[in-house]
Formats: sequence, C-alpha cells, structure tokens
Amino acid sequence: MQKKAVAFTGHRPESLPFGRDMHSGRYDDFELILWKEIGRCIDEGYDTFYCGGARGADIVCGEIIIAEKMTKSPHLQLICAIPYKEQADKWGWMWRSRYFDLLRAADKIKQLCDGYQRGCFHIRNRYMVDNCDLLIAIYNGEEKGGTAYTVNYARQQGKEILIIDPNTLEKIHIPAKE
Repeated sequence: MQKKAVAFTGHRPESLPFGRDMHSGRYDDFELILWKEIGRCIDEGYDTFYCGGARGADIVCGEIIIAEKMTKSPHLQLICAIPYKEQADKWGWMWRSRYFDLLRAADKIKQLCDGYQRGCFHIRNRYMVDNCDLLIAIYNGEEKGGTAYTVNYARQQGKEILIIDPNTLEKIHIPAKE
C-alpha cells in the first residue's frame, strides 16, 4: 500500500487567538478540531506526518500524532523537518521542553540546513510540501509570514490543502490539482 503523507503548517502562539493560554476554552475548541481532522486523515489512510517543530501550531499537531501513535495507531510515522539544529535555542523553557520531547518521539528528524541561514524556514516548508499529499494549515489569512508562504507554495504545487482558521475554526478545503 502506498504511503500517504500530511504536512502541518501554522502560526506561532502570538498569532493564535488564545496566545499562550493553553488552558482556555478557545484552545480546547481548536485542539478538538485538530484531533478530528487528524483522525479523519488516519481513517483515510494517511500514515506519514511532517511537522516543522516550530512553536505553536506545529508542535501541537506533532504532539497529537505522537498521542495517536501511542494509543491506537502505532503504524504512523512522524517526521520532524527542522530548518537547523539550533532552532529552539532562544525559546522559553516550556516550548523548548515540548520541542525536544517531540524530537525524541519522532521516527525521523530531517535537518534541512547546517545552521541558520536566510531562507532556511522556507527551505523547510518547501521540503514538507514537496513530500506531502495534503497540507493542513492553521492559517488566519494574513498575507505575510511563513504560513502564508507555505500555503501559497502548496497551491502552486497543486497540493490538496485544508485550512483551519484559528480565529473562527472554519475550515476551507482546496482540492489537489491533477
């Protein structure tokens, strides 16, 4: 059976409606939608998941994959595509801890650049899109930033895209182009 892959992209905590408050009802609603969509993907045969490991939506999605692997879907593969080794060096302790836990639990870590360089985050995002069949984007529609770049690149590549607006929790499905 051919592997089917999902890549995640999304905003940092500062651009999410609940910010850093992971104990709010808004966060719970957001996480529930992610669990449902990831579960749907698993039910549809997706078995490989790419996560960029950035603070915010990336780490949350990666943690859901790890939880799914540990509870009912051990066949899943999580690939953490990191732009460079020191990505988390300047983060606070909570996000650093979650990041390194995610890397330890990943099936594979793909480091795209030897060190920080201009464009390394775009290199990481293109790698994930190039290797996925479906992009799940936690995206509020802003025209600038890494999430916008990744969604636009996926469109150019004709990838299937599921956009979840973190403000409204509305979903937009963009079918793949043949």
